[in-house]
Amino acid sequence: MADFFSIHNILIEIWGYKMSMVEFLGTITGLLAVLLATQSNIWSWPIGIVNFILSFLLFYQVSLYSDMFLQIYYFITGIYGWIYWYGKKEGEQTPITYLTKRGRLVHTSLTIVGTLGVGYFMSHIHQLFPTAFPKPAAYPYPDSFVAVLSILANWMLAQRRIENWVLWIIIDAICTVMYWIKGIQFFSLEYFIFLIMAIYGLTNWINIYNKTNMSLQSEEAL
Repeated sequence: MADFFSIHNILIEIWGYKMSMVEFLGTITGLLAVLLATQSNIWSWPIGIVNFILSFLLFYQVSLYSDMFLQIYYFITGIYGWIYWYGKKEGEQTPITYLTKRGRLVHTSLTIVGTLGVGYFMSHIHQLFPTAFPKPAAYPYPDSFVAVLSILANWMLAQRRIENWVLWIIIDAICTVMYWIKGIQFFSLEYFIFLIMAIYGLTNWINIYNKTNMSLQSEEAL
């Protein structure tokens, strides 16, 4: 079973690129989960959970440890989201808003402190736990930056803050490049698609916010 999820278990070779089974399944489940989420389909959660497990295994093997630990957070929030959606009632939806100035300052501070703290830990994780992590972390600070931003973006998404899409755009752009360099090009392509989705999400939410405000202003005028 361990060999099945190894990055050396090649499923197919495309134009000289050897794609492992775990990378293929991780990419497919990731894209499917996001697609279902855009349709507000509850099956996005269980499929997403499968994606988190596969991504965890993949990131461990390519030494992207911050991304690996991030999947644990996603796994927990995925279970929460799955349970929460079962109890979701029609019409109960938090309005789309921007962060306050104070909120932006807090999130910026958390990003800086979190990136430095997690990055420092990840850059020494192979020394602290050599048995579990025999290889040094790859790109510990950029990878930690992505992990910290992802946690904040996920939280802002749940709160329906428009800025969550700005963070996802930054995250997806970095991951597209980082995963390509690490040799997991199929994952890189997946995050490029996520980047396009995030840009669409940003413009769509701004339009919804503006339309909602115009509607409220018209009602007040009456």
